[in-house]
Amino acid sequence: MIIRVKTYAYLRYYLPAPDKFAQDEEWDVPEKTTIGQVLEKLNLPKEIRIIVLLNGRTADGETALNEGDIIHILPLMAGG
Repeated sequence: MIIRVKTYAYLRYYLPAPDKFAQDEEWDVPEKTTIGQVLEKLNLPKEIRIIVLLNGRTADGETALNEGDIIHILPLMAGG
């Protein structure tokens, strides 16, 4: 099934080559893939804190994906 993965800021550098600089790409994943499994493919270091949105709403790693879902992966930022 096809999903869209959107990464922001420096998180793009963790995309598999040759897509290192793509902000938005389509991934073909097996049925019943979870957000956690998608995140594993990015090989993000454990110390990086992120926010994950699924179709515009927060979601956790256990959430199963459906055809056409859009995942936004954003770095956790602080500021004021």
